[in-house]
Amino acid sequence: MSSTPADVSVIVVTYNSRPFIGDCLSSLMLSNVSTEVVVIDNASADETAAEVRATHPDTKVIELARNVGFAGAVNIGIGRTSGRNVLLLNPDAVVRPDTLQRLVAFLDREPSAGVAAPRLLNPDGSDQRTARSFPTPAAALFGRRSPLTRWWPNNSFSARYLSTGTPSAALPFQVDWVSGACLMVPRRVVDHVGPLDLRYFMYWEDADWCRRIRSAGYRVFCVPAAEAVHAEGSCRRGWPSAQLAHFHRSAYHYYARHHLQGSRAIARPAAAAVLTLRAGALMAVGELRARNERKTLSTADAAGNR
Repeated sequence: MSSTPADVSVIVVTYNSRPFIGDCLSSLMLSNVSTEVVVIDNASADETAAEVRATHPDTKVIELARNVGFAGAVNIGIGRTSGRNVLLLNPDAVVRPDTLQRLVAFLDREPSAGVAAPRLLNPDGSDQRTARSFPTPAAALFGRRSPLTRWWPNNSFSARYLSTGTPSAALPFQVDWVSGACLMVPRRVVDHVGPLDLRYFMYWEDADWCRRIRSAGYRVFCVPAAEAVHAEGSCRRGWPSAQLAHFHRSAYHYYARHHLQGSRAIARPAAAAVLTLRAGALMAVGELRARNERKTLSTADAAGNR
């Protein structure tokens, strides 16, 4: 067996991902670079690990006894692999056949690059706009999923936050950070900067990692000629309360670490209060929407049984 490290160590973190994982892993088989693929399963209840073993027996599977979160699972994967580049890939993402090759080639010729990510597409082919400027408090109003961005998608504030380049262009462009749904980092950069921060159970760990990588003197790029289709399967029916709680808790860690240091630390309680109120409001809206949907279904069932 060759002792030469693979070009790419692909780390896929799963949690009840059985509907998606097969397509994700199958897309990696079409790549023309050498890969080692490891699935870290966060104590799924839907037999995700069994599905992987049955359909992709050459894929290494590590089943965890409990859900340690995205960052914790990724770090386990980093420690169990040896490829010269590390690719984080969501289980609901599918890479194009040449995506890994394009990312590896770009990193090989750009030693200053600490991160390279493909252009992420929705299943309908539209751009997910996941190459972004570093978040500020305004991201709460003009982030990718905020109501203002959905209602007014071309406003200058959202455009400034969601991209620092031209994603439709073929040439790579530099950004502040990219989505952890699919991003590649050279192993030497991981060794220099360190893995993901375990304070982030899920969400915001990618922004934090990119910021730390940039602070270490590297650059972050989107490579739009490389593409991946990201279904965002875990969020298609709205966010459960637990996800909203994790999102806002991680947002607090991010802002506290990168914006509320020194004399600004006095604002941390206020930031925590605002984020708690925002999370509570979104949970209440989600519960009201779910209640109305249940009521509508109940009314339809009653009408159908007449």
